[in-house]
Amino acid sequence: MLSRWNYSVQLILTSIENNRLYSIFKELTEEHLLPPTLIDQDLSTLVLNTNVKNLVVQISTLSVDKRDELLKRFSSIDHIDSIYLLGKSIENKEERLKFFREYPKVCIFCENEEKLVLRWSLDTIDEYRTLGDQYIEQKNKDLARDFYQRGIVLFDEMKKRFQK
Repeated sequence: MLSRWNYSVQLILTSIENNRLYSIFKELTEEHLLPPTLIDQDLSTLVLNTNVKNLVVQISTLSVDKRDELLKRFSSIDHIDSIYLLGKSIENKEERLKFFREYPKVCIFCENEEKLVLRWSLDTIDEYRTLGDQYIEQKNKDLARDFYQRGIVLFDEMKKRFQK
């Protein structure tokens, strides 16, 4: 079995207690998560933790100005590849297109926790397949196997979760 490791995702939440998004992530990832951060805490440590590649940000209680301020900060961090936003999406099509052009690291912006987690899961499974393939090319079968296994485990958990 795989040794102790964590997914390269950081959850940034409005609260931790009774948080549905956090509960879904904990269940799906079998708690292979970094401890979540509260949105009103000092987020400067994100710059230092280069293991974090993805951010899941709960922005439902933020003003548009505060949301955009945070997104500018998060988007400027080189090692952050993807941002998943939970909150009220922009309804106007032109404004939504402008938003995604301005913040190209944002993969999804939705109000539904399950939809967001599904998108993150599929992206992560694909990332692990790609990493496994790269390690095969480098003749490192052990690391390749590890990443393929992580993808399979996440896929199996996702399948269980979303077949309910």
